[in-house]
Amino acid sequence: MILEILGTVAIAGALTIPANWFVRTLLERIKAAPTGGTEGAGRWIGILERLLIFLLVIGDEVGAAALVAAAKAILRFPEITGDEPHLSAEYVLIGSLASWLLALAGGLIAGELLGV
Repeated sequence: MILEILGTVAIAGALTIPANWFVRTLLERIKAAPTGGTEGAGRWIGILERLLIFLLVIGDEVGAAALVAAAKAILRFPEITGDEPHLSAEYVLIGSLASWLLALAGGLIAGELLGV
């Protein structure tokens, strides 16, 4: 059981800064560019969002994880559709989907490790 717990902690750790690096690299590779925003805030939002989704998936609350994704979409809508969008829609979608995929995969793997 200790190896399963250590594996789960390792996955959670990978969903922080390493996952930020992955998503940022992906966005750079496809040449998606933000159009503004608070410096560094998106990185913290991504970390917290991935960890929350990870924990909800482990807790078998996938529906609640979907609500987190829906809430983010609703909150980001004015930023990408306003008169002067602060972010491009493609940037938000690609970054969010990549981030959610990492969190979901990590949660499913950890769930298997823990037998939940």
